[in-house]
Amino acid sequence: MTTILPFQRRIVEALLDEDALCIVARGLGLRRVVAELCRICATPQALVFLLNANDTDEQALQQQLMTLRSGHADACTLRIIKNETNPAARAQVYRQGGLISVTSRILVVDLLNDIVPIELVTGLIVLDASRVTGESTEAFILRMVRGQNGQAFVKAVSESPESFTLGFAPLEKTLKALGLRHVQLWPRFHVTVQEDLACAQAPVAELRLPPTRAMVELQQAALDCVSATISELSSATKLLDAGAINVESSLFRYFDALVKRMLAPHWHRLSPRVRGMVADLAALRRVAELITAYDCVSLLKYLDTLLLATKTPTQAPPSWLASDSANILYSVARSRVFSRQAATDDSGNEDSAGQMRALGLPDSIVPALEVPPKLQQLAKLLEEVGVANCTATRQGGASKVGPVLVMAGSARECQMIRTFLAAANESVDLGHGGKHPKMMADLLCGFFRWKAQMNGGPAGRSRCNNNSANASTTTTPSVAAQPQSQPQAVRRGAPAAKRRRVRGASAAGAKLPRAPADALEQETATLASHIEVSAEDSQPLPRTGLDDPHSTEGINLDDIDDGWLDAPDELELDEFYGILPANETVIVRSYTAAGDSDFLAHLQPTHIILYDPDPAFIRQVEMYQALGHALHQVYFMVYDNSIEEQRYLSAIRRERESFEALIRQNASLVIPITTASPVNALLLARRSQRTAIHTQVGVPTIVVDVREFYSPLPSLLHAAGFTVVPRTIAVGDYILHDQLCVERKSLPDLIQSLKSGRLFNQAESMIAHYSYAVLLIEFEMNTSFSLQAIGSLSPEIAMNSINSQLTLLVLSFPRLRIIWSSSPYETASIFTELKRDAAEPDVDRAVAMGQDDCSVEKESIYASHPIALLQSLPGVTLRNYQALAKKFKSVSDICAASKDDLALVLGVEAAAKLYEFISNSSI
Repeated sequence: MTTILPFQRRIVEALLDEDALCIVARGLGLRRVVAELCRICATPQALVFLLNANDTDEQALQQQLMTLRSGHADACTLRIIKNETNPAARAQVYRQGGLISVTSRILVVDLLNDIVPIELVTGLIVLDASRVTGESTEAFILRMVRGQNGQAFVKAVSESPESFTLGFAPLEKTLKALGLRHVQLWPRFHVTVQEDLACAQAPVAELRLPPTRAMVELQQAALDCVSATISELSSATKLLDAGAINVESSLFRYFDALVKRMLAPHWHRLSPRVRGMVADLAALRRVAELITAYDCVSLLKYLDTLLLATKTPTQAPPSWLASDSANILYSVARSRVFSRQAATDDSGNEDSAGQMRALGLPDSIVPALEVPPKLQQLAKLLEEVGVANCTATRQGGASKVGPVLVMAGSARECQMIRTFLAAANESVDLGHGGKHPKMMADLLCGFFRWKAQMNGGPAGRSRCNNNSANASTTTTPSVAAQPQSQPQAVRRGAPAAKRRRVRGASAAGAKLPRAPADALEQETATLASHIEVSAEDSQPLPRTGLDDPHSTEGINLDDIDDGWLDAPDELELDEFYGILPANETVIVRSYTAAGDSDFLAHLQPTHIILYDPDPAFIRQVEMYQALGHALHQVYFMVYDNSIEEQRYLSAIRRERESFEALIRQNASLVIPITTASPVNALLLARRSQRTAIHTQVGVPTIVVDVREFYSPLPSLLHAAGFTVVPRTIAVGDYILHDQLCVERKSLPDLIQSLKSGRLFNQAESMIAHYSYAVLLIEFEMNTSFSLQAIGSLSPEIAMNSINSQLTLLVLSFPRLRIIWSSSPYETASIFTELKRDAAEPDVDRAVAMGQDDCSVEKESIYASHPIALLQSLPGVTLRNYQALAKKFKSVSDICAASKDDLALVLGVEAAAKLYEFISNSSI
């Protein structure tokens, strides 16, 4: 049985003592705590549901519970219910009890259909509690279970303290949604945590590597582009919080979601230019992150991809691409890969050109191929570790030496590391008197092959030919040839995010003649077009493992340096195949695959190299050593005064400040006694009003399509006192009574349905089966209650306009009624009025509606344009246009049909009107 640390045991005991929301710092083994909690609570005699668990959580929890079973057959096991499990099988699993992980949508439907025995539910464990809101499905489930089973416990956990400090009173709102009154906080600076991890004193070697001059320029240029885009976005819209949206916050991945959250209430009213700037911020943040994560060739390819994606005839290019900082970004990125070689008569250059052509490369370039300093340092570290392991093996201590674990930030970085280490001793002569690592040469060849493929079509060739004259005259000086081109602030050693910025181009931009980014990309495309044919006949280098997601994770240390093991030419098969000794193995993993502390306990590494800094994994290493595992050395690699370092330090500070804010909030938190019901006063008043109205009628019932449980409306209807009956219905989304059908559309769904024509089919089906067909256009909460901005309204009819398409919909279906709702709460009030003095719906009839219709691929036949054309013809009505579409494949077939053929479909009178119209029009 795996052991847990004392502070983890205290977390479990605190959760067992009371129902609470437990917020734990990242890296402190929350999954291990949840596994121990499940082992204690979810016995075979109990029924415990696990909510908000993703696939990774379920797999990790299953493995940990199997380890904790320790031979007991009746111990806790995790059962997983997915969409493929039918209701009968789900009911059987619920009756058997135990720990069950089920999606929220499935569980809420089973609760409403009485498939789940609520009286037997022991409790619920909610993961990632920061996602739970008052309108979420999880809150719906908790309300139903607590309403019928007051003895069921609720334990909620989260390791995202930052999420509880964003917005207005997020902690209080989450507690109300969960029905909890207590908060338990476990930061890294908790006294108990500090005492338990104090024994983790592994020798740590911090390697602060200076970034290359080109990397410093790239980082500064990227930050300048981000700053300019933020300023432009803030000027275009006043909806952003200037205190939260800044250059420093843009270093984090949550930045994109933060910007969209602030703009979400007015997103549908924003201009395409503003939406494009939001996408540009996400792309620039990614570029800033990849400067230290990618190799130089992959970064250049990513930048070229961004540039090519902006070359569309329907939209203008981003404004940041026209800035001096963007020119610096692209020119420096290309100078790290290659530079343009002027044609000379030197015989040495002819030899180099021949070597380049043989490899499928343009003969007019000089490869630079800057190797990331971290990769070079990593190879040196592994060489030192290999020598130390060999020495320990000769001295008889091989059993005490484990594998070397290299941790990187992403799977892409892991592939880069494996490929580089597997061919660390191989180099390729690319001419011009220089040899380069094989991985870099492979990447360069692949880059030009990719450019050749991009320009392989006629349009690509024409673009290269039209711009070859201009591109051939553009040169980019090497950064290494300009020692004074580095900005003065960088030479002083100040980090990019800490020094004061100066408007305009940097000193490097003023001294180096930068070429526009578009011209550089066109020049590269022209170079690639010249090797397009010869590349097919040349002998390209073997592909690197960077594109192979299934390459091996284990690397033999003996393969990294030939001096460790000089193998003879002929070896036995046993020396080629077999299990590598632990002391000769390098394991490369990403932080996302690390999971929890059991990850280290399984691998048993004695040397750990952190290729990228990560606070959560550093804490895992501390817990690994605190549990008594031997650890010889930890190497911490970081680029000095870089975006990478700033992001790492800011993450630690932000987490600490979040916990401090939560501690202050918890000290003065006021939670009502009735936290078991998160329904606000407005819904309570509406429920009382509705109860009074329906006292003589009976229990109000609404039949809801099961696909609607992704939205908050069913939860709010249930909270308002309606009986929600989930069923799979073919016509409409909500059946209020036998004559009233409602199709609910959110704004994104409305736009998509109008474009695809699906809404026309749904309207036609509702009108055919119900006396009252209603289209409900529902806005989200805190969203501007307007479809379009006043300035964007056009008096002209356009098929790509939402207003024009809605007008066409109303003209096509005059009986269709449209209701506008400002929020799901308002929709619940509207349904109350629509249900006034109305009989309850027949559930079986609602399910049967539309089931016997002949589906003739409506999605492919009835698009918006054919509907508009057919229904505008004389003699064609809402009742007969479908038969006309079934009979004839196209409009031309209708025009070519005889009067008798049309009469067979439309009838004599309608056919005469249509035939006369077609005949007169053809004349």
